[in-house]
Amino acid sequence: MNKLEQLKSQQNDIREISRALRNLMTPEQQAVPTIAKITHALLCDLCEKVSGHLAEEHQGVFPSLLAHGDQKVQNMVWDFINNDKPLHQAFNHYRRAWLKDCNHKVSPAFIEETQQILALLEDRLHLEDTSMIPRLEEVGAFAHA
Repeated sequence: MNKLEQLKSQQNDIREISRALRNLMTPEQQAVPTIAKITHALLCDLCEKVSGHLAEEHQGVFPSLLAHGDQKVQNMVWDFINNDKPLHQAFNHYRRAWLKDCNHKVSPAFIEETQQILALLEDRLHLEDTSMIPRLEEVGAFAHA
């Protein structure tokens, strides 16, 4: 599997989990202890997949793209690298606040913050789909990644 296929596969996995979580993030669903436990497990899995996706970009894709001769590609990669800091901070805060000690306690704040983190993630994936990947494909950058 090449880098582009790998990134798209990771994106699809993240989207599937995110969609499932969107449907589970209601007070009614979270009031059922088994669903709350499943939700917690999915959130932990999502965080791992996001971390892996970002790590793959930073270690397996971005370095070679920064060496690409096209300055526009390099600038776009730097924009994504700089955009990752707030995303990492949001996910780290979310993990510390909600995913520690197998705590399945549900509150309106948990549901709201989960919806916010899912929206942030969806925005990032949308940016990758509409900006980064098409532009990189256009200039043949994945031939070097």
